[in-house]
Amino acid sequence: MFGYVKPCRPQLRVCELQAYKAVYCGLCVQLGRAFGVTARFTLSYDATFLALVGMAVSGEEPDIRPGRCPFNPLRKEPICQPNPSLSFSADAAALLLYHKLRDDLSDKGFWGRMGARTALFVFRRVWRDAAGRQPELARIFEEQMERQRGLEQARTPDADQAADPTARMLAAVLPLLDPDQSRVLERLGYLVGRYIYLADALDDLEADRDSGGYNPFLLREGSLEEQKQAGLRSLYLTIGEAGTTFQLLEVRRFGPILENILTLGIHETADSLLLPPKARKAREK
Repeated sequence: MFGYVKPCRPQLRVCELQAYKAVYCGLCVQLGRAFGVTARFTLSYDATFLALVGMAVSGEEPDIRPGRCPFNPLRKEPICQPNPSLSFSADAAALLLYHKLRDDLSDKGFWGRMGARTALFVFRRVWRDAAGRQPELARIFEEQMERQRGLEQARTPDADQAADPTARMLAAVLPLLDPDQSRVLERLGYLVGRYIYLADALDDLEADRDSGGYNPFLLREGSLEEQKQAGLRSLYLTIGEAGTTFQLLEVRRFGPILENILTLGIHETADSLLLPPKARKAREK
């Protein structure tokens, strides 16, 4: 996915941060187990959020134990052991990544297209394996990405309309985690998907302007700064509703972590999108 749905770490308690890292590392292990070592490099905050929601609404008790990471074998870290939520999240992340790379082939510059083409060749088997386990999700994602390509080819200036396919993809994913709370999860998934699309569009604003790539915010009247502010307002509205929707969800665990992500974390990320690249990297450290 994209990496925009992450916590505000300074506002997490030590035990909460350790639990978040354990799920993050557990998802990395699951990606390697399901798709091979190369797939570990696709690990993202967004997929970790999906795994957290799955464990939060399900009856499964996460099993967190000390373990060693092959990329940092000198010290032990808490790692969430394999479970259905991690497995589902890894499959969903693989399907979303595949379609993100396909999308990059049409709206990135030359080097971006080259990178996407190479990654698609490497991860095609990953997509095939994930689609075999999640055929319904694969079908929904394919339908929505066809809609996405149609909207981009038509160069729609409506950011809400452009964000709808990505929002519907996440709206299809979250209800599968707990059918008893499907309505709340569907709305939450829609809002998180919408946020991800709008954040990505705002993040790519200057690059798309320079390359001529499609970006709904660039098709609005006004200066680049005015277009950025319009994008940020859309993000703030989405963040506000996502936080309100989360309050309707019954969670068994990880509640403070998820609340942090859906209020402080994504708000902090949205603010950072207006910073210069160097300032943003310094803020993330």
